[in-house]
Amino acid sequence: MIKKHNYPLKKRIARMIGLVIILPMGIMASPPWGFFAHKKINKMAIYALPPEMIRFYKRHRVELEDMAVLPDQRRYILDKEAARHYIDLDQYALSTIVFSDWEHIKKQFSEDSLQKHGIVPWHIPFVYQNLRMAFMKRDTLSILKLSAELGHYIGDAHVPLHTTSNYDGQKTGQTGLHSFWESRIPEILDTALEDWVGPAEYISNIQKAAWDWVIDSHQEVELLIQKEKELSKQIPNNKKFSFEQKGSVMQKTQSLFYSKKYHQSLGNQIEKRFQAAVKHVSDVWYSAWVDGGQPIFQ
Repeated sequence: MIKKHNYPLKKRIARMIGLVIILPMGIMASPPWGFFAHKKINKMAIYALPPEMIRFYKRHRVELEDMAVLPDQRRYILDKEAARHYIDLDQYALSTIVFSDWEHIKKQFSEDSLQKHGIVPWHIPFVYQNLRMAFMKRDTLSILKLSAELGHYIGDAHVPLHTTSNYDGQKTGQTGLHSFWESRIPEILDTALEDWVGPAEYISNIQKAAWDWVIDSHQEVELLIQKEKELSKQIPNNKKFSFEQKGSVMQKTQSLFYSKKYHQSLGNQIEKRFQAAVKHVSDVWYSAWVDGGQPIFQ
């Protein structure tokens, strides 16, 4: 039986978050999905959980949101962290890697090469197994931390630009496309992203599921690149950008007009990828709980 949380647990979580976040903030670049969206994905995933889990996860909703951004913060203090967020599928013959597991793929490619082109579909099962073990051990702090971070990596696997070496549109003269798609538009959509995704379902093969997610994401790359190219040609620069206050800083960003036009041109692409991420985060949390012995939460 997992014990009810208490002040020492919250204090340990706060210390853990603080130790990671304080260091790199001064050099923070635009993060995957944006902090806003990563936090929202974890929050929304809670509400698809079964009754046996939802009370505990809702009680720790704030911690799950706060810890959702830890992997991005670690990218600036841990050399191997960045590779865990993406995979450059366009750098491989897909038949040589698709649906492979980590031990198998290391027999085909050097680990340095794999790290260079990203390892997100292989890292998700690794974190999943750690979460499963945390459930087996009834380790509340680890359950929360690993759930939050697993939500982050699964979220990244649902972002099309995390599956291509043209991750920021830099190869097609569209630098800045990364944060435009992943941060700017989701922040504008905000509550429009909060649709019910259905109840969590058990996933029997996490490795295969991770591959399914990145392959589905990769299929969307061409559309989002092409639509931005077309729109950019139609709209003059003075309507593309605006200046907005972000905290104490005035930042140049895509205008609300241009952002809405781009979003409309994509149909429901961003909402679909976001909602799929929410659903699959919840599915994986639930699956780890089942495989971890279905501990009772109080």
